[in-house]
Amino acid sequence: MNKLQNFIVDKSSAGSGKTYTLSLRYILISINGSINNNTEFYKKILAVTFTNKAAKEMKERVLEYLQVLSQG
Repeated sequence: MNKLQNFIVDKSSAGSGKTYTLSLRYILISINGSINNNTEFYKKILAVTFTNKAAKEMKERVLEYLQVLSQG
């Protein structure tokens, strides 16, 4: 993982958990923004994957995590 200014770049091989990591990082950043009373902080997050399959999986995971968190 490299950090350039406000960007975090994860580089790793297939099957190593990049989509899982991106999904959890998205939730963490969103929650931190919410805690700081910035309800639109999530709009500043850009998560990029190289396949539609990974993007779909990431979206499903984020929605699943949000559903679980909303239920307490």
